[in-house]
Amino acid sequence: MNSVQDPPSSSSSSPSSSSSIIIIIIIMLATLCVLVVVAAAATGVEVRETAGPQLWRVAASSHHRELRSLENEGHLDIWGGSGSHAQVMVEEEAMERVERALKEAGLEHNVEVEDVLGMVEEKTAHLRRKRSVSRQMDWTSYHDFNDIEAFIATLNQTSAGFLRQEIAAYTEEGRPVIAVRVTDPTATGNKKRIWIEGGIHAREWISPAVTTFIMYQLATNPNWQPLLKLTEWYLVPVANPDGYQFSFSGDTRSRLWRKNRRSNDGRCKGVDLNRNWDLKWGVGASGNPCSETYKGPSAFSERETLGLQSLMRQIGDIDLFITFHSFGQTVLYPWGWTVKPPANVRMLKRVAKKFGDTVKQMSKGETNYQIGGSGPLYGLASGATDDWAYGELAVPFSYTIELPDQGDHGFLLPESRISDTVREAAAGVYCMASYISNYGECAARRARNPDLGFQRQSPRFRDFRG
Repeated sequence: MNSVQDPPSSSSSSPSSSSSIIIIIIIMLATLCVLVVVAAAATGVEVRETAGPQLWRVAASSHHRELRSLENEGHLDIWGGSGSHAQVMVEEEAMERVERALKEAGLEHNVEVEDVLGMVEEKTAHLRRKRSVSRQMDWTSYHDFNDIEAFIATLNQTSAGFLRQEIAAYTEEGRPVIAVRVTDPTATGNKKRIWIEGGIHAREWISPAVTTFIMYQLATNPNWQPLLKLTEWYLVPVANPDGYQFSFSGDTRSRLWRKNRRSNDGRCKGVDLNRNWDLKWGVGASGNPCSETYKGPSAFSERETLGLQSLMRQIGDIDLFITFHSFGQTVLYPWGWTVKPPANVRMLKRVAKKFGDTVKQMSKGETNYQIGGSGPLYGLASGATDDWAYGELAVPFSYTIELPDQGDHGFLLPESRISDTVREAAAGVYCMASYISNYGECAARRARNPDLGFQRQSPRFRDFRG
């Protein structure tokens, strides 16, 4: 008998050597994962485990009944669209449900963006790297709420009495909802009051950029000073401070946050502040806290809207109201809750055209705005600020202006577009203000009072025509 064991053949291996190889492979894979995470952190790119939501193009208008129903249920988020199609973001877990509903409704769709969060990462990674410190205000980059608050404080100290800051409310997280009054304190007599609102939807970053730029022009630009003798401006750069600051938090998904940060019962946070105002509250809005258009538990349930409406009532008659949103390039007038036109629709169109024509001229025809009623163009929705201002306070000229673009970038408008957008919008607003004040090149020279055709009714305006 041979007492010496034959050596193993080259084609076989012992259990111990196989285990060693497996351990080495596991270590190598773990090391590779760590390196990927470190590299991603260094470049500001977020590592995600799932594909996440997609952006779909649906062959239906954005206010199609089926799309609105799915949005109200929290299954999708309508981004925008036209009369022939809609852009909707669909969460991964809701895709099967939404696809089935669209098929049953006979609506075709295709995927425009396979990985929405990946797209957001690609477009915003450099912004997160820039957010390491607070920065001085400019209009070539986006600024968070802290920057804007500091900018207002500085402007307040250097405005020679032209600017006054007021606090309309404090949010759930303790941030102030700031309203800034700008006028020439040396000029007496009746003045046209103008209210400008920005940032009520958190992800629409271009809105606070436009509002702060207008504020800066009012406080510093000599060409705007004569208008301040005839007008009194109230500007709310960020009507939703908590939501807006959250959208800068660095997480990719937070960049698309829309609502405030109210703590609702259950897993979903936030109320859509532009569905929370008390005029026809509930029409075209959702009662589901997980929906992007959640109207809240009651009208004016939110500190932001309750404080703002109180201040708007206190200042007296408002002559021009504008709330800036994005995106779409439209100038919208009431009503949102019905397709019936308002009583002074001809004058509303005329003043809106002043904005659109000015922007078109300044952009050399590259930026064009569509003008129309909110309801007919975007579908029925109530609880919006412009409807409330028009219907409750009898503001004769009340508008929602959807800023650029028309869907190529959507809510992620590049920083390279900020400068032109804010300058064009400011010029358009200047022309609107000049028209109602009967001053300058945009003046309504044929009428001493360009409010013609509109009679204020107090306390509640309820004149519906159609």
